[in-house]
Amino acid sequence: MSHRSPPGILGAMALPDLNLPLPPWDDPSGLILPGAALGLLLCLVWLVLRRRALHPGVRALLGPLATGPVPVAFCLRGMFVPGNELFYRAPADPRQPTEGLTVHKFKVAEVYSAPDVLALGELQQLLLSSNRRLSLTVVSGEPTRQAWSQDTIAIGPHYKSTQILDACEPRLVAMRQPAAFRSLVSPELFEAKEGLDFGLVYKGRHPATHRTCWVVMGLGDAGTAAAARFLHAHARSLGSLTGRGSFAAVIAVDTAKGWEGSVLRSLQPRPSWWRRLLYRARWQSLTTAPWAKPG
Repeated sequence: MSHRSPPGILGAMALPDLNLPLPPWDDPSGLILPGAALGLLLCLVWLVLRRRALHPGVRALLGPLATGPVPVAFCLRGMFVPGNELFYRAPADPRQPTEGLTVHKFKVAEVYSAPDVLALGELQQLLLSSNRRLSLTVVSGEPTRQAWSQDTIAIGPHYKSTQILDACEPRLVAMRQPAAFRSLVSPELFEAKEGLDFGLVYKGRHPATHRTCWVVMGLGDAGTAAAARFLHAHARSLGSLTGRGSFAAVIAVDTAKGWEGSVLRSLQPRPSWWRRLLYRARWQSLTTAPWAKPG
């Protein structure tokens, strides 16, 4: 016997409403906006941390100067005039500049050359951009300064520069007359000529106090400014190639082009083979003159 449904039963059955709202965990629009906001927040945090994090090459290059409140002395070549008196002209009445001039006198202990001051600015920017807790002072590089109790950076050719090259370890380079840098570990000699100057960046350590000592100088004024700019601009590459070790880098400078016409001519000790291989592009960029690059 067959059973039949009463007429109208199927037609009267209610079908499920397919337009009912989905639960929050199944609603795509409820997940997209929070997910996008979280992704954006993570990207911003990563960018901030990346911007504030110090590059490993710079950290290796600067060593103790990259962390902690460390005192650093900049030794500059001081110049003087008889009586240490300097004068300048100014309007007698600032409200009426054409009414006449007056002369003002100042007592100044020392003055510094413009290239040395430019080099000082480059190095201060490098250090303070890496560690704002440094305590920086500027002192004279006169023979009476024999202190080795703090990290020191000698800028320009003066007594303290040669003292660091002679007293600190390792001994890698020396100055020679007429103006030239002579390598102590190879037969290389870098002598200034017309249109060509050389700069030196030396990093060593005093054997007794173990303080880090730097020399940033040129055979001429152009070489000093170019060496400081080269160190500032290529701190990452130099740190990647030299690590935490001491080194002496000799920079060749086309005086007509200034620091932009500088190229690394010698780096002692020579970076290990794996560093030259790993950082091959950086090594080539330092040793290739900018004006010689194709294009």
